[in-house]
Amino acid sequence: MKPSALQSIVCLCFSVIGWQVSAATQSPVSFLANPMVFALVIGGVFALMAGLVVWGLNRKQGVIRSNKHHEAHHFYLEAFQASDGYQFVFSSDASLVSMSDGLTKALNKSHTELFAYNLHELLEPDSWARLAAWLEQPKAGQVVKLTLVSALSERVTGLFELQSSDHRNLHLARYLPLSPHLGQADTDSELLAVTLSSIGDGVICCDVDSRVIFMNPVAEAVLALLTEEVKGQPISEVMPLYHEGSDRPIEDQMAVCMRSQQTVSLPDSTCFRNHLGLEFAIDDSCSPVYNNAGKVIGAVMIFQDVTESRALKRKMNHLAHHDALTGLPNRLLLQDRLIQACKRALRNRHQFAVVFMDLNKFKKINDSLGHDFGDLLLKQIAHRLTDAIRACDTVSRMGGDEFVLLLDAIEDKRHVGSVIKKVLDRVCGQYEIKGVEVQATLSAGVALYPDDGDNAEVLMKRADSAMYRAKKSGKGGMQFYCAQLDDEVEQNQALEQAILEAISQDQFVPHFQPVVNATDGRIAKLEMLARWHKEDGLIEASRFIAEINDVKALMTLQVKLWEQALSHFARWQSQHPKLRLSLNLAVKTLQQEEALNALTHCISGHGLQTQHIELEVTEKQLSILGGELNSVVDAWREAGFTLAIDDFDASHTSIGQLHAFNFDTLKLDPGLLDGLTEVEAAGVVSSVLTLANNLGVVCCAEGVETAEQASLLTKMGCPLLQGYHLGEPLSAKEIEIHLARHLES
Repeated sequence: MKPSALQSIVCLCFSVIGWQVSAATQSPVSFLANPMVFALVIGGVFALMAGLVVWGLNRKQGVIRSNKHHEAHHFYLEAFQASDGYQFVFSSDASLVSMSDGLTKALNKSHTELFAYNLHELLEPDSWARLAAWLEQPKAGQVVKLTLVSALSERVTGLFELQSSDHRNLHLARYLPLSPHLGQADTDSELLAVTLSSIGDGVICCDVDSRVIFMNPVAEAVLALLTEEVKGQPISEVMPLYHEGSDRPIEDQMAVCMRSQQTVSLPDSTCFRNHLGLEFAIDDSCSPVYNNAGKVIGAVMIFQDVTESRALKRKMNHLAHHDALTGLPNRLLLQDRLIQACKRALRNRHQFAVVFMDLNKFKKINDSLGHDFGDLLLKQIAHRLTDAIRACDTVSRMGGDEFVLLLDAIEDKRHVGSVIKKVLDRVCGQYEIKGVEVQATLSAGVALYPDDGDNAEVLMKRADSAMYRAKKSGKGGMQFYCAQLDDEVEQNQALEQAILEAISQDQFVPHFQPVVNATDGRIAKLEMLARWHKEDGLIEASRFIAEINDVKALMTLQVKLWEQALSHFARWQSQHPKLRLSLNLAVKTLQQEEALNALTHCISGHGLQTQHIELEVTEKQLSILGGELNSVVDAWREAGFTLAIDDFDASHTSIGQLHAFNFDTLKLDPGLLDGLTEVEAAGVVSSVLTLANNLGVVCCAEGVETAEQASLLTKMGCPLLQGYHLGEPLSAKEIEIHLARHLES
């Protein structure tokens, strides 16, 4: 009986007795004389005595059982610790709970000393990794190889069987001793089996007949088969190999390596498909296995699953050889195909064509509508180009807005011309992108093999030269390469080199041409014009400025000319305060903040104000800026400069753009003055003058060569005139004399 039950009975008895006593407090005799009361009292006393006896007996038996259990537990613990074998008990946090004396002796440390360690401190790193992996998913009976180390010379290495006790969260590691009849070979075999099961590569062993005798877990996982299922089957049936892409079978490499008695590697394209239909790319080798007598007794294949890495390699290779935006072959792949085309054409004695193509005015489209818009346009053009050529031809993107076509096995030049015309007709035209329609045209340059070159580099260079000529003509379309183009290129290169030398020798000087008021003939402005002073005379700027492609050289030349011109103008302006100076700027100069800083520095250095200087930019070059126009021009206007549109003929700028562009002067192109006496030409000039007046800007007519032109323009209301009739460009010394005479008169 438990103490709680005994207490309940005792309390019940005493409560009954207490009730009876309280009821008979006035008559003790009657209380004792009452048979029922007397029985209850006697019964309660006996019950109390019985309960005490039972409780005492139970307590004694519990102590006995507890002592026996404690003695048994102590006995088992002593027996476990006294064992000469290697075994230990540990918890899930890798703490040691108990270990055998055999293990402590082998490690040359006492129980107390070893309890101070955690298993990850006693085990070698590889062993701890294996044990930690088992602790994550304990599996009873699993055998792992462990090495325990307590000092440099004390270590225990062997196979340990692991057991787990879930309810107590304890685990047992028991060393597996080998039977006396087993030798070192068996130990090595067990260690080898554990090692092969632990490595990350697939391993398959075959006998001399190429039949499977062993597969490690990795190989079983890839094949989706167990060793027992395929043991004794030919490796060619268990793992049939073939070439990726062609499905061409690969010979049994186990037999090959045993026959040649050397390690063989498989091709990089080796694949196989398991019985579930899953395809794997593998990288592997097969080696023969020898016995102690040197005889081949089988072969082993070690392989890696490289499916993902090979797919990544293919992707990286594609990215390296194709344009990221359009997916077309890039410069690198085109170069390779051109080299192959040259070899093929030489062997088969046929021709092919290289066509260099460039999208006209792409910068204007890109800047005005945005780079995303430009990218979408390039993708659509690439699609049309691909559809317009044969499957044997190549279309590639060189970068930016440049494309190259490789037209293989052509008949003759006329055939190429008709093919390219069809391509241009198909590609050039309207494109609708994001609801906006845009007109796109391309210029093409053509070089033929072998007439224009017999290697890839020369053909590309000459096709590019032809394309540049087609683009420079302003009409676009197609241009075949000819030797004259090389002569022009050489001449341009020689001219550029001469210009660079002339800059270093200060051979460039400023000249000045007057701009006069039409009403009174007084000089209102001076336009600075660059001249190249050579031994054989002066060369006008139009013959060399366009050839200076080096932006740094152009900046150096302009700064030198500015310094000279402003030095003279400062002296003239002090004598004639209303006089102003006009400077011509190229659009690439206008875009540079460095140019703005350099010019303002020159102006302030000579005691001048930017309000005294007007900048002239041709209408054609302003159109190149596209959407960037306002931001570029605003920076110069904020610095205080006035702006003029030079050579205006309304061919590049719409009325809407003129209205949006904040400028001060409109200079008429000299071509508009041709036939000024005719009604139609006069009407055009009159319309432009009216437009300028409505926009609130000053109009200046350039190229006034006769008195009749000057008279007609004055009558039409043109306020400023400039041309050889009114004054030709003069040197600083000459213009100073001209100014003095002109202003005095």
